Amino acid sequence: MEQRGVFDVDLRGLIDVLGNNLYTNPGVFVRELLQNAIDAQTVRGTAETTVEVTADGTEFTISDSGVGMHSGQIAELLGTIGRSSKRDELGFSEQATIGQFGVGLLSGFLAGDRIEVSSKADGHDPVHWIGDAGGTVETGPGDRREIGTTVRIVARPGFERWLDAERVAALAARYTAVHPTPVAVNGRRVNPPAELFADDTGRRVAAQVAYCQDELGFTPLDTFQVEVPEAGLRGVAFVRPSGGDLVARAEHRVYVKSLLVGDLAELLPEWAYFVRIVVDSTELTPTASRESVVRDDLFQSVVESLGDQVLTWLAGLEQRPATRAKFLNVHEQGIKALAAHRPELLGFVDRHCVFETNYGPMPLATFRARFGDLRYTGSVDDFRVLGDILGGRGYGLVNAGYAFETGVIRALMAADPGIAGEYVTQEVLLTALGDVPDSERTRFAAALALATTALAPYGCDVDLTAIEPGELSGLLLTDDSAKLAGDRREMLSEVAGDADAWLAAVAAVDAQDQQVPSRPVLVLNVTNTLVGRLPSITDPTIAGALVRTVYSQALVRAHRSLSADAARDVDAAIMLLADLATRTGDR
Repeated sequence: MEQRGVFDVDLRGLIDVLGNNLYTNPGVFVRELLQNAIDAQTVRGTAETTVEVTADGTEFTISDSGVGMHSGQIAELLGTIGRSSKRDELGFSEQATIGQFGVGLLSGFLAGDRIEVSSKADGHDPVHWIGDAGGTVETGPGDRREIGTTVRIVARPGFERWLDAERVAALAARYTAVHPTPVAVNGRRVNPPAELFADDTGRRVAAQVAYCQDELGFTPLDTFQVEVPEAGLRGVAFVRPSGGDLVARAEHRVYVKSLLVGDLAELLPEWAYFVRIVVDSTELTPTASRESVVRDDLFQSVVESLGDQVLTWLAGLEQRPATRAKFLNVHEQGIKALAAHRPELLGFVDRHCVFETNYGPMPLATFRARFGDLRYTGSVDDFRVLGDILGGRGYGLVNAGYAFETGVIRALMAADPGIAGEYVTQEVLLTALGDVPDSERTRFAAALALATTALAPYGCDVDLTAIEPGELSGLLLTDDSAKLAGDRREMLSEVAGDADAWLAAVAAVDAQDQQVPSRPVLVLNVTNTLVGRLPSITDPTIAGALVRTVYSQALVRAHRSLSADAARDVDAAIMLLADLATRTGDR
């Protein structure tokens, strides 16, 4: 007998609860109805049967061959959503007995003005249920002959785009991408068989790469499988082929019982930025909206286990040199940046990441095996000056002057007290290696005064050292703060008229700073043949030309550029020395 009545629901309140507090957009009704259909077929044992969907922009229909419903179940699931001042966190009455099926079906009101359900359960007469936006419900005999359920939704005015065929097909494909139950939209299957976990290696890898390209938008540098048995979880990790954002965490795709739940950033530790993971779990608990999962103890256990498996993959690269080289070519700097604060990565960085040394690039573990102590400098300038000097004496030196590298070395030494390290600077090393006898300082006294006068226009002091190799005429000791201040002064001097406001402000700060940056120092090597002749040159013009030439060589060795004025002076000095050499040859 047909029954008419009022659908006991505040529809506006329902849409507000579903649309603003539970679901993120009207299109979730596609997932909810697919979930209902697949669940019903799973219970009946017809999971391999295709779920048929049709959509044309005005109507949406989904039909399954699941267990179906009889009139009593229809009344229980869809008959009442009570009005009450006492409501649970979803906004429903505490007395409501609506199940997930009912909530899922009623999500159709987000995009629909009318919902019809035709269903037949085994051993029961078919039933037909209609609910509309006005709150009216009709229940009566149906005409469905086969066991199962068909749901039809008529679009709400202004929401027709959510029932568009292409949009529905895209949503259905996204939600069921790894589900074995076939889903067809307007007669075309949208979820071809996914073989992410196929036994055959070739088919499995091909399916994983295809999934990554289609769903994540890149071709992976490498893939590896992950699993967490206590969560009934299996998945695939895709190593990114390009550097990622070290601050904004990447999202990872989560399926529960092979249906998409959502993309979650928290599924991996933040240091694992170079991996995107897709997982399917039978035990993680979906939230009420089924668009995420509950962050319970099991979830935290999954995060820890997946992080450990990423570290295992990193460790395995030791046996895969070709893949390791490709990985480091892309992610080495990112790994170094994180390793200073993430002890989990230190071992990999120590053994495999390359650092510049005065004996060529090599990992820190290799450097220690060769030279013992981990001798390093935190300044690129210091490395350029000291590398040759230490190398000539058989000592190794690591250039940790680039971003994050000093932090990595210090973190490594803090984590392993057995690693002996020594931080080296220009001043400390040259003081230790380059003592000049008092007799030599006396012999060079007048020459040192001439050299100081010659370099005064460049804001550079002069000192002496005695180091090998003797071919080294001079070294330019620089201080980063001094160089920055010099650069600012040079920029101010080149500004025509009023200086830019920011330059003037910085210059004012420099002027008020009580701690004046140290000036660069040209250290003349008294063991060098050319420098050794300087005390015998009494002509200040010739002595100045010689000193400016040594200064230019030291600048080049320190990878510094000459200012325009200095370049003109050096050119003039070289021409003078060439002219003197020519005159001497003519005599």
